[in-house]
Amino acid sequence: MADLSTSFMGLTLSSPVIVGACTLSRKVENFKKAEDAGAGAMVVYSLFQEQIEMEEQEFEEALSYGSDHYAESIDYFPHMPSSGTREHIMWVEKTRKEVSFPIFGSINATSGGAWVEYGKELESAGCDALELNLYSVETDPSATASEVEDRFLEVVADVTSRVKIPVAVKLSPWHTAMANFVRRVIDAGADGVVLFNRFYQPSIDPAKETLKISLDLSRPEDTRLPLRWIAILSGDLNAGLVASTGVHSGMDVVRHLLAGANAAQTVSAVYEHGIGYVTEMNAQISNWMDAKGYSSIDDFRGKISQKSISDPFAFERSQYMKLLLGER
Repeated sequence: MADLSTSFMGLTLSSPVIVGACTLSRKVENFKKAEDAGAGAMVVYSLFQEQIEMEEQEFEEALSYGSDHYAESIDYFPHMPSSGTREHIMWVEKTRKEVSFPIFGSINATSGGAWVEYGKELESAGCDALELNLYSVETDPSATASEVEDRFLEVVADVTSRVKIPVAVKLSPWHTAMANFVRRVIDAGADGVVLFNRFYQPSIDPAKETLKISLDLSRPEDTRLPLRWIAILSGDLNAGLVASTGVHSGMDVVRHLLAGANAAQTVSAVYEHGIGYVTEMNAQISNWMDAKGYSSIDDFRGKISQKSISDPFAFERSQYMKLLLGER
């Protein structure tokens, strides 16, 4: 029987299938289900600085409600600090005690100090690694690409220098010089890179004339973008690579492993089929490996990366030439 174990950032995973950060990863019982189903790891629901700050503001407003009507009402309640990140951290601590497979803490902050603070708290809570979601919609026309990237790199350097556990950086696909930026992220201290972050895009409801935000699942074809970049970057970086977006089956995971990934994250597939579907994905990978005569993932990982195939430009522009010439 095929050995599905793989390594990522120095951690040994029993399977290359990782359940990514999502609402399902807000419950301890779902971590147990993922471990029982054979997932290699699971990413904790992201700790968002904006959410923490919004909750703190609402808490303060609730305590101060009515205090402007009567002077004595100021003394109704003593000052009570909100729980801040504590509820999230306590939940992670509880989860760590219930499962033995690796769990990754996920962070999406907006200020430099919060990235470090949250990272240290998640490390203390028992996370085996961190995942930094470096994503922001840059609406300031005066901000240059280099300024944005330098700010991101400063975050990576700050966090990796302050925690002892491995740190992966989850990127959006919208960097102009992707290969260069990935290299700079690793030079800043990252142990791994996750490609790519998938944020839901807003729409507009013409009938109601309101903003519409919906949870749209990814499609299997969406995985081609991370597949291309993993194939291009594989073998050229001193860091692990994990695919994210559009991973719906064991065969999608196999594709990324062939391109050079260490593992792949899935979210939409477990939303659609349930966490137990991870068992089926593992079976698909194992059956394919048995049929091909591979006993371990290292036997074929990176076999179809850009550096391993005869036509290294196939992952770049040569495919367009074939389409233009009518080749199918």
